[in-house]
Amino acid sequence: MVTDNWQIIILSIAAIIFLFIYSWYPYQVAKDTDFKFASPDETANYFWAKNYAAGLGLTYFEPLNLIADDAVTPRSVRSDNGTVKPVSFLGIILIYGWLAKTFGPWIIIYLTPLFAVIGIFCFYGITRRVFNDKIALLSALMLFALVPYWYYAARSMFHNVLFIDLLLIGIYFLIDGTRIEQMKRIKTDFIFIFLSGIFFGLAIMTRASELIWLAPVMLITWLAVWRFPKPLRGFGNLKDCFLKLFIFAFGLILALLPMFYYNQVLYGGWFKFGYNRPAAVEAQSKIAVNNVNAENINGIASSPRSAVDLLAMTKRFMPAQINIKQAGKSFINYYAIMFWHLFWPAFFGGIWLLYNWKKIDNPQKLYLVVFIISSMILGLYYGSWKIQDNPNPASFTIGNSYTRYFLPMYIMSLPLAALLIIKLSSLLSFPRKRESRVNYNEIPAFAGMTVLIVIFLILNFQAAVWGKEEGLLTMKNNLVKDAELVESMFSHIEPEAIIISERFDKFLWPKYKVIIGNLSDKSHPQAYAELAEQGIPLYYYGFIFPPGDFAYLNSRKLAEVNLELEIIKLDEESRIGLYKLQVTSNK
Repeated sequence: MVTDNWQIIILSIAAIIFLFIYSWYPYQVAKDTDFKFASPDETANYFWAKNYAAGLGLTYFEPLNLIADDAVTPRSVRSDNGTVKPVSFLGIILIYGWLAKTFGPWIIIYLTPLFAVIGIFCFYGITRRVFNDKIALLSALMLFALVPYWYYAARSMFHNVLFIDLLLIGIYFLIDGTRIEQMKRIKTDFIFIFLSGIFFGLAIMTRASELIWLAPVMLITWLAVWRFPKPLRGFGNLKDCFLKLFIFAFGLILALLPMFYYNQVLYGGWFKFGYNRPAAVEAQSKIAVNNVNAENINGIASSPRSAVDLLAMTKRFMPAQINIKQAGKSFINYYAIMFWHLFWPAFFGGIWLLYNWKKIDNPQKLYLVVFIISSMILGLYYGSWKIQDNPNPASFTIGNSYTRYFLPMYIMSLPLAALLIIKLSSLLSFPRKRESRVNYNEIPAFAGMTVLIVIFLILNFQAAVWGKEEGLLTMKNNLVKDAELVESMFSHIEPEAIIISERFDKFLWPKYKVIIGNLSDKSHPQAYAELAEQGIPLYYYGFIFPPGDFAYLNSRKLAEVNLELEIIKLDEESRIGLYKLQVTSNK
């Protein structure tokens, strides 16, 4: 009991500290940029969550899309015959929107940091049951500072950390609800099983695509538990087992009902989502072959007319689409190299478990099997995509999507890394003198473990805050700079204007209506002409056109639809310009 108390005290202190650390970035961004985000996904999730909290629903009607072929939308948003909808899994929108109804919209950007610290407490509880107190405490402390967890807890409008935390809460309740040592707790157990189903359902609603690895892992775990000796099953007799299974399923389905409802309302089916299968497959193919910037996937998927059902999405995980060589490169670059200080301790910790396979407990065996299987699926599925968020193809940075997708693998590595750290530290111990009342032999081991953990914390802190190109401090400074640059153009733009932009929509929308484009593509010229003829101010905001390209657009490309381009303002330092599209007078 004393051990439990001091460990909980340590975790509570760390939780308070890191809640403020995780919240620093969203607070700074909101304070300096009036809720601007570095990703169109974040911008859209915040917009819809805030709208939902205000009772405005998950759609709005844009009449101009009826004449613009549904082109008046930013990335991460789609329009069907003028009705604008999210292009996202709806969990983060519904959960944060519901909480914001109670506490106010100000809380939205801080909810992921809050869930992040709650999730770590649950991770501690889970690891403590599978391994021991020491490994659990060490793993939880390492998770607080783990770079990708910290980074995406701070970039709070992404789904990934919320998904992980909801899953950790669900697993914790599941483990606590299946213990049978205290038979007097039977009613409490059923409540915990029900809550476990609820949180599993919320996790699935947040990122249903994670079922690609979560579903087989849940099945393997269920089958493996029945191979354990009876005291480890935790389900009691057969009647209790099926009752708990039914209660879990009931909670899970209950939590998924809002997703089913809104999928039906928005996309026409319970298992349909905003992502379009043909577009998604096309995007995936382009990523695999042509090294497409992953941020543009949402742009590709934002214009489709039909949604994809969940079963069709699983067809993307086919042997013909798995690129083992690319998956290996992704794994090495975004795990073994980028997070070497986690990979190597976890690798040798796993080797130690395998070497002592016959001696370790069944829960540890199951944990290692689940870790290996889920890592293989994550590595092959996401790793086969060639994603390059950073414009520099030779740069591997924390902001790349792989670090979000591999997050479950990183987190499951922590107990293995903690195991090795403890084993290595124990080598520093020396025999205890019988006459000594103080356990001095543990001091060198504790000192060695402390040094290793401090090194781990320093490396993670450096990567998360000052990381090359995309550390949080750099991200914050760049975001504020870009937002100020965009806002400096607002005085030249009418409130009712539409702005064409390839990458700045995340700063422009929802203040202005936007169209995703660069004037050189063939997608929307006729739509531009239709809108301009209606008297709607139409601008282009993006990189400055060289004189030759500017002349070509006016003499050929735009002239074909009776439009011409006029320079409004150029910022030579940033190479960003504002242009206006006008109807030519010689039509």
